[in-house]
Amino acid sequence: MIKITLLIILIVKTLNADPSFSTIPARDIENKEKYNLGKTLFSDPNLSKDKKISCASCHHLDQGGADNTPFSIGVYNSKGDINSPTIFNTKFNIAQDWIGISTSIKQRAKIAFLNKIEMNGSIKDLLIYISTDEKLSDQMQSIYKIINEDNIFDSIAYFVSKLTTPNSRFDIFLQGNNQILTNEEKKGYELFKSYGCVSCHNGVNIGGNMYQKYGIFNEKKINRDENQGRYTLTKKEYDKYVFKVPSLRLSAKTGPYMHNGSIKDLKDVIKQMGVYQLGINIPLKNIIKIEKFLNTLHPKDTSDY
Repeated sequence: MIKITLLIILIVKTLNADPSFSTIPARDIENKEKYNLGKTLFSDPNLSKDKKISCASCHHLDQGGADNTPFSIGVYNSKGDINSPTIFNTKFNIAQDWIGISTSIKQRAKIAFLNKIEMNGSIKDLLIYISTDEKLSDQMQSIYKIINEDNIFDSIAYFVSKLTTPNSRFDIFLQGNNQILTNEEKKGYELFKSYGCVSCHNGVNIGGNMYQKYGIFNEKKINRDENQGRYTLTKKEYDKYVFKVPSLRLSAKTGPYMHNGSIKDLKDVIKQMGVYQLGINIPLKNIIKIEKFLNTLHPKDTSDY
């Protein structure tokens, strides 16, 4: 009887299993001291030139890890020119920006710190600040034995690497709970796969693991901005308008969308992706179903970090 029960459970799980996707691994904080130090520095505006901007200024952990604006505001009210994506689950991404300048979280943290528009920080001032702040100095010494720039950004990167979301309803569905999604959400899931969205949005982060050209179809009609994507980095013709495919986890919470924050509504994104990435016009009734599926990809709460 036990063997039959186990067999039934296995069959149910197999029915829901999809090799295109995988669930978010459980979060494991091996070094709580380093995590807490990184968390403190992530939210500390004293690292920036004007003492007003921190990493958390553009990545609100209680709002899906983004800031819900087309372009983030940096030091002295400077405005960026690229949309800030969610920082949750970013450890699973192929790169930590839209075109692949930074492939590691530590690298991206340092770039943001030094960037003239973002934080415009100074390594010299940073070391003085950490060394002369009794609490931060003690924490650094306790964890690393030495205070230097590499260890400072390592602690921030460690904290960010632990910003993985708890299971969403879709994760629970993949694990075998067939009742967790509504029929409309399941239909949206099937449409997402049958239309071909899954060809770019797959894996543990349902995206974020490849680069793709923005505008594969209907290029003459697409309204691109001046950002030429990875071409600005590689200078290779085939990299023009190529960007990292964004993760769709938390997408329902982190608009506006696209690298330039040009689309406010998720339905409009789905419609545009159909036209320019898949070469099809997706009917509105199916767009609504796909949007319902995308709403199953984020957890209920991301504030407990």
